[in-house]
Amino acid sequence: MKSKTFYYNCSTEYIHSIDPHLHEQVESVIRLLPKRETQSEINADLFWLFTSKDWCYDTIPKGYSNECPAIFDIRQTIHEIKDKNLRNLCRTSTTIDARWHADFGKSFDGKLVQVEAQFGKVEAMFKDFCGFRMAYAERRLALGIEIVLCDPPNYFAHRKKAISGMANFDIAKGTLNAIGLDCPIWLIGIDE
Repeated sequence: MKSKTFYYNCSTEYIHSIDPHLHEQVESVIRLLPKRETQSEINADLFWLFTSKDWCYDTIPKGYSNECPAIFDIRQTIHEIKDKNLRNLCRTSTTIDARWHADFGKSFDGKLVQVEAQFGKVEAMFKDFCGFRMAYAERRLALGIEIVLCDPPNYFAHRKKAISGMANFDIAKGTLNAIGLDCPIWLIGIDE
């Protein structure tokens, strides 16, 4: 897949300051994504691709299979992934009892980066942004990454009614500009 990016309170230089390979690592995950029929299949692909690069995860997504799709050529087993998972890296807040978690998290020499893949309603995207803001306010989060589709009605043309009101790149970008968060967020839009 191709992608569009928008840097909110950050830049490629800022991302490189967290880790010189972070930008390319995330972009390579997006490039490897195949076209899928459902959101749950995309979430399962992201699970395998991020965990193969040692990202920790919150939960195993719906649509997941015990076997990694052969197209990815990932040699890790689900047991190896589970054994090294540090779910706490996905935790949104350590000071309030919100019990929210990002989809993925990874620490780069103490600099926490969290990823949210949002293929649901726009309202869920607001929760993602709120989670990034909470973790940033606690001085734990260095960067939040939000992944959405650029054009859901086009991507899921075969099921337009099922994706009504889905978050997308333009809405996410406009929302970030309007709500005035102070945390750094890298917005990535998946495009065909």
